[in-house]
Amino acid sequence: MKVSNLLGKAKGSALLLLGTASVVVSMDANAIPVFARQTGFKCVACHVGGMFPQLTSLGRMFKLTGYTMGNRPNLDGLEVQNDYPPVAIMVQGAKQYYNNTRAGQGTPSSSADLQVVSLFAGGKITDNFGTFMQWTGQKYANLQSGSQVGYNAAAIDNTEFRYADRTVTPNSDLILGAYINNRAMMSDVWNNFGAWESGWINYFNPGGPLAPTTYMMGESSQHAAVGVGGYFFKDKTWYGELAVYKSPTHGPFSMLTAGTTSVGNTAVTSLLEPSPYFRFAYNKEWGANSFEAGIHGMMSYVYGTPLYGAPAATNSLPGGPASAYHDVGLDAQYQYVLDPHYFAAHARVTRELMNNTPGQANWEGLFATNATDNLTETYIDATYVYEAKYGAQLSYASATGSNDAGLYGAGTALNPATGAYSATGSPNWRSWTPNIFWQPYQNLRIGYMYTFYTEMGGVNSGSNVTFGVGGPKFSPANFNTSMLYVGFIY
Repeated sequence: MKVSNLLGKAKGSALLLLGTASVVVSMDANAIPVFARQTGFKCVACHVGGMFPQLTSLGRMFKLTGYTMGNRPNLDGLEVQNDYPPVAIMVQGAKQYYNNTRAGQGTPSSSADLQVVSLFAGGKITDNFGTFMQWTGQKYANLQSGSQVGYNAAAIDNTEFRYADRTVTPNSDLILGAYINNRAMMSDVWNNFGAWESGWINYFNPGGPLAPTTYMMGESSQHAAVGVGGYFFKDKTWYGELAVYKSPTHGPFSMLTAGTTSVGNTAVTSLLEPSPYFRFAYNKEWGANSFEAGIHGMMSYVYGTPLYGAPAATNSLPGGPASAYHDVGLDAQYQYVLDPHYFAAHARVTRELMNNTPGQANWEGLFATNATDNLTETYIDATYVYEAKYGAQLSYASATGSNDAGLYGAGTALNPATGAYSATGSPNWRSWTPNIFWQPYQNLRIGYMYTFYTEMGGVNSGSNVTFGVGGPKFSPANFNTSMLYVGFIY
């Protein structure tokens, strides 16, 4: 049976979600995912309050040393009779609630739904080499998760191969490493970026427009490029990382993008020019506390859409990037980890300068009005977990920048001179998301989250949010969305 069919038949599966909880009750306490089985640690040792994906200092060291810590033998030494296979599965189901929805987006119904299934493999291959591999099938196009997996489809997801060597002397502790992965910022160990942001759960097609985001932070840039990078971590204090990302159109690395960037494909993000990424950070650990502050950036050279298959006059043919995105920002994290109290906070600000090609469609299929634009994205969150079971999180997200009616069309404003409404082209958005959750077992999480918008398309009051001049008008609050969710991983 195809996975897409399996996911489709899961509609209305509230009983299945409840059944999942009963299965977990009967599990052996040692039956936990791949890395925990390899190390023998419980989830709470490597994740803040056991709430993946937030990493503790031990979890960061596990990743920085190439997923190789633990007593598991090398891959060629595994014994079927004695060793757990290096595989795991994750299932997410939810029931979403909307104030408003837009038609034609494959939006989930209000019934309980099995939305995503992920399979994982990885861990130690040799003493210095390890991997993290994920394959995902999902029923809805998850516009906020960034996977190239579309509606009712399945493909390779976050995947990374790491080599690391650690040298410890009485006066020094140095980790040197290298990686190949298919997602910029997948290398993040401080949970500020991309797939590893502290808010593990994302909506599936939230029923309205998505907030503008920098290309670096935007999930649409992911899984359509492969990166090769190197890093160092000195005395658990100084961290540095450099990488280059590029979209492979053929060859062995194209399997990491599931063929989405192959010649002939259209409507995909294509980094056909090498695009460098960097991150430098200061890390401090004392007692139950840890703190990180750093700088990050990426210079992305992005071809527009369609990439191939159209007349040259409308095509972004190889010969020069259609758009260039220069991103740089600051990020920070603070953690307190001492049972029964677990606390983590994250903040980042990323500033982007866009060099557009007016008159030519960019990677989103949009035509910028301005030759240059800027965008600033801000994200802040705080999470508290008690006894590794009960938790709450509050996150804030905003975007501000220069107006461009070709890129941002959600807001309208009254022109006093003409008395007519016209598009503002404003990228300004603000939203808040409280999230409460309960983890009765380390394999199971049940939660409820609610996102409310205080600004959208530059509109922060009244009903001037539209999807085109002359269309229906809404207020930002009309697009508030909430979700009751269940996540299971084994």
